[in-house]
Amino acid sequence: MNETIATILKRRSVRAYRPDPVAQPELDLMLRAARHAPTAMNQQPWHFTVIGNPELLRKLEEHCKSAFLESTNEALREIAKQEEFSVFYHAPMLVIISGDPNALAAQYDCTLAMENMLLAATSLGLGSCWTNAVMMYYATEKGKAKFRELGVTFPEGYRPYAAAAFGYPAAEWPETPPKKSECVTLMD
Repeated sequence: MNETIATILKRRSVRAYRPDPVAQPELDLMLRAARHAPTAMNQQPWHFTVIGNPELLRKLEEHCKSAFLESTNEALREIAKQEEFSVFYHAPMLVIISGDPNALAAQYDCTLAMENMLLAATSLGLGSCWTNAVMMYYATEKGKAKFRELGVTFPEGYRPYAAAAFGYPAAEWPETPPKKSECVTLMD
């Protein structure tokens, strides 16, 4: 099997991290991979916000957890009530990709960039986990105000479309969950 396919098949959501910060060379490679994602009309409508400050991560996590607690989704509320639940899984780094909503396909472009980061992280031996709580919380007026208060800002008019936690795994690599096979239709 070629290396690219092996990396794609290996990638998992890691939910336990060592506290060591992600090394700069690895971060640089992940960001480079992200910037090579395809974009509609090559607009590249993204901005990458990298948060590695432990205190800022703790505060942001505390507020993002409230998005789960206030959700209309019962499963999210239940998980957020668990004492040990951590929105960012105690990862030492969070990356938020924001984009210009006036671009042709900002949401898709930013999501493709994040997928490249997730795959790059896997290839470098780093764990990653998508976290939707950032977008959920930022979508509220309370969330936008709290982000500004914490100093987590984006370029004028941009909004977050993708966020993921990154770090060195603290446990064995997660097993492959079952994959649906009935979701494919071949049209010959």
